[in-house]
Amino acid sequence: MLPELFVERMKNLLPEDEFKAFMESFGDTDTRYHALRINTLKVDNHELRLEGLKEQVPWEETGFYYDEDATPGKHPYHEAGLYYIQEPSAMAPVHYLDPQPGERILDLCAAPGGKSTQIAVKMRGEGILISNEINRDRAKILSLNVERLGITNCMVLNESPESLSDRFGGYFDKILVDAPCSGEGMFRKNEIATTEWSPENVENCAARQKDILEHASRMLAPGGTIVYSTCTFAPLENEESIYGFVSSHPDFHVQKAPLIGGMENARPEFISDECKEADEIRNAVRLWPHKLHGEGHFMCVLKRDGEIGKRDGFVPGGRILPAKKDIQNVFNSFAKETLAFADSSEHITKSGIDLGKTIFQFGDQLYLAPNDMPSTNGLKVLRPGLHLGTIKKDRFEPSHALALAMKVDDALISVDFRSDSQEIRQYLNGQTLRCPDNKDKGWTLITVDGYSIGWAKLAGGMLKNHYPKGLRINY
Repeated sequence: MLPELFVERMKNLLPEDEFKAFMESFGDTDTRYHALRINTLKVDNHELRLEGLKEQVPWEETGFYYDEDATPGKHPYHEAGLYYIQEPSAMAPVHYLDPQPGERILDLCAAPGGKSTQIAVKMRGEGILISNEINRDRAKILSLNVERLGITNCMVLNESPESLSDRFGGYFDKILVDAPCSGEGMFRKNEIATTEWSPENVENCAARQKDILEHASRMLAPGGTIVYSTCTFAPLENEESIYGFVSSHPDFHVQKAPLIGGMENARPEFISDECKEADEIRNAVRLWPHKLHGEGHFMCVLKRDGEIGKRDGFVPGGRILPAKKDIQNVFNSFAKETLAFADSSEHITKSGIDLGKTIFQFGDQLYLAPNDMPSTNGLKVLRPGLHLGTIKKDRFEPSHALALAMKVDDALISVDFRSDSQEIRQYLNGQTLRCPDNKDKGWTLITVDGYSIGWAKLAGGMLKNHYPKGLRINY
């Protein structure tokens, strides 16, 4: 049941034939599309063997639709971080953000992590990605998804846009603002969204979006790009939000976004037939569920005047300080016993994890910082870079995140299980496993069909399970 006031508004906005097709899309279960995005940090598109995958999502080269009766979320490959299940339209904003290796990028409203992980994959581990979420519980989910996909150059924060803008003025090359919205585009997927909808909530969301965009603009470098997106049809949160922003920020302009796979231009006529920015607002993009294979979405590419300048080495709040030498030595002892390196320098693993970057201590935890990562002082930090593991007196215990960032060639000892085997299910359930023919001893990387999935400790032909208790699965 759609809210009556929502239906009335859309009837007034859309031509009769289009309104009819729009309404029919809410009752047609055959037009609800399911998709996932392959994590090419771990596996190439053509290498993934997963039952039920179909054609590619037009606006995302690593995105693929899958059959409605497929269950990729229950496959061991999901726990190994080989893909992220994501609504197909939600993959579009990052396409227009166009992240590149080496850039400074902010995902300002990042939970649960679909777009952040999509950005990180395109950055290929180079540059700095700050993924922020104001809600603490949602930020924890974001952090877990960053971990699962083996991302090494991401700092996960739990801050307000205001506090970030006070610290990161003019710092970022690109910012994604996937703004909290009234969620009308999710009505087909989520019945709860219809019960929570109201005209007052649309107005509240629009006011919040104005504030978020203002703070985002303060953090963008000259020549930088903001991509603003929502999953709602409401003009007040879409065309009206952009009109208000560009009207008050003359150094920002709406770039023309190429249309792909059934997308359409935004409709300034929804807010005014005569607004002077009409042509500019029309450059934004709408995704309609009755015109493409996905849910409702809105996107706008906002370009700031100027040019991205040379890197001056400035890091807001100062640089992160390395861990003390004796702490690093504890980790180095673990690394020599457990990891395989590409050369005699013994800091770059065979698959390219650069342990020569700053290793720093956060409580009793060790992390590997991306280049130019800012100090954690004064920030609410959930994940500052790649979590390496825990210092326990004079020994080191590796983290689940480190295992997921590794490839099989990075480990001196590894044990592989088939994805359809009973052993991998026992491992994900937390059980101890027998490995009688293996005479090795020490930390062991567990892989599924050759892809890393976690740690165990091997001794006497037995694998002591170190798969995290909070992630264990009962099959």
